[in-house]
Amino acid sequence: MLRALLYLRLTSARNWLIGRIRRLRQPKYLLGVMAGAAYFWFFFFRPMVYAQGGVRGLPGAMPPEVASLPLLFILVPLGLITLLRLITAWVAPAGKPGLPFTEAEVAFLFPAPVTRRMLVNYKLLSGQVTILFSALLFSLITNRGGALGGNLFTHAIGWWLILSTLSLHSTAAAFTVTRLIDGGVSKRQRQVVVTGVIVLFLTAVGYVLWRSAPPPTDAQAANPWTLLQYATGLTDHGLLFWAVLPFRIMVAPFLAPGWREFFSALWPALLLLAAHYVWVLRAETSFEEGSIAFAEKRAKMIAAIQAGNFRLGQGPVKARRGPFALAPGGVRPEIAFLWKNLLATSAFFRPRTFLVGATLVVMLTGWLRHGSEHQRLALDIAGDLALALAAYTLMLGPQFARQDLRSDLVNADLLKTYPLRGWQVVLGELLTPASILTALLWLFILTAALAAGTLPGRGDRLLTPELRGTVAVCLALVMPLVCALQLMIPNGATLLFPSWAQSTRTRDRGIDVMGQRLIFVAGQILVIVLALLPAAAAGVLLWFAAHWVLSASVSTAVATAGVLVVLGLELGLGLWWLGRRFEQFDLSIESVK
Repeated sequence: MLRALLYLRLTSARNWLIGRIRRLRQPKYLLGVMAGAAYFWFFFFRPMVYAQGGVRGLPGAMPPEVASLPLLFILVPLGLITLLRLITAWVAPAGKPGLPFTEAEVAFLFPAPVTRRMLVNYKLLSGQVTILFSALLFSLITNRGGALGGNLFTHAIGWWLILSTLSLHSTAAAFTVTRLIDGGVSKRQRQVVVTGVIVLFLTAVGYVLWRSAPPPTDAQAANPWTLLQYATGLTDHGLLFWAVLPFRIMVAPFLAPGWREFFSALWPALLLLAAHYVWVLRAETSFEEGSIAFAEKRAKMIAAIQAGNFRLGQGPVKARRGPFALAPGGVRPEIAFLWKNLLATSAFFRPRTFLVGATLVVMLTGWLRHGSEHQRLALDIAGDLALALAAYTLMLGPQFARQDLRSDLVNADLLKTYPLRGWQVVLGELLTPASILTALLWLFILTAALAAGTLPGRGDRLLTPELRGTVAVCLALVMPLVCALQLMIPNGATLLFPSWAQSTRTRDRGIDVMGQRLIFVAGQILVIVLALLPAAAAGVLLWFAAHWVLSASVSTAVATAGVLVVLGLELGLGLWWLGRRFEQFDLSIESVK
């Protein structure tokens, strides 16, 4: 029976590969493969080839504190997201957990004379294909620059151990939660116990750090790399050592600087992986119900993708209050679009949520600014983190905030029956994602502005409190127009290339799909840079012209006014063009599948 399951897995992989090759006859997938291959060559393989040839000036010659910055911006958010997902798997799993079987596997394998252990082994083996590919991809990313030490092989093995252990832990957590549910433990009881353990652990760690951790020196706080080394050094002894010991064992092979350290760290990591594997096999529990529910959910998602009305993160439709009250006498149609699309998003994205967030930011920054040296250092780090998150939002936000034409494209024929001009429909569709991204950016700008100047010697003379406030207000005024311009690019691409835009919305994987998304992101960056150049030029000229007779703060305000005028003109022209394109769009001709 095990040979039959292995044959099924290998045959499925072969058919998947043949299907991927056959669809290269379509230009959108062929160009995607070319873009993805070019990306891997120029960013990963080419530097390694030339580095072996002894070419100078490559990233590997950079100091660790410089070469590590891009990795920190990738690994730190990735680590936080992974930790949050592990906690969520115990505290609030989605329904009754199960294994991710497809509908075909449920229909043919569950009634077959196959034991539960064989089914578990089959699913774990199937997951190794994705894990191996992800490990290779991550190792190519982290091997750039040489800041983490080791080589491509040790990084690949290290990532395989990390991803495999996390996958097994998630499966074991799902089985354990299922056993608790079958044993009569309620959701509230489980959440209270798990949350209590987490809070108790964090309280103990915080107390130990407050009582015994030495403050970082100026050299340790000089850059993120040395600050990270200081933070990891705190876990070398005491309670923190035992608290993070499983994580240290798991990542030790990946962080090994040489072969001797790698092999010394390999066997504890393999023992930890084996312990998780035994945990999964020993957890004799009924996962069939959760697996069937997962298969049905996956089938519905595929059907929604094929129909063109799939949204990332969408869940069951539930009745809830509107995001804000509509005027009894009617509102502008653009505001009605904003109300509709906000209602389709998470209940978290509401004005009161951001008002509460802004209030908390003001209160916490005020408390930290007037606190001890540790508190001021934490505030300074929070300011740097806010700037990094703002950069992430500007770069990637338009790709995730899709409550616009990209989601309503299948309803284009219905939208065109409204007694509205094309630019009104486009503006109304853009308001929701632009509002969400702008609110997030305002929170980050507020945090960075209040955290600036916390530590002496970090631009105090150049950026006075008055100038910092002026810059923050000017940036806040510019952000809505910048977000709207960015969102016009993917929406314009949706109207021009609906089939391409639809393919980037799926959860499909592969170098072709990745290449398609790279093409869209590159096009977005190129167009937004070209759009910002005239505004930036106007702002610089106005600033230098006003700086002769006015102060720096007033000159900045004058330059911002010029930037707003130029961006407003570009936004108006873009809305007019997109509106004309929307009026000419015919869903019966343009395929969205």
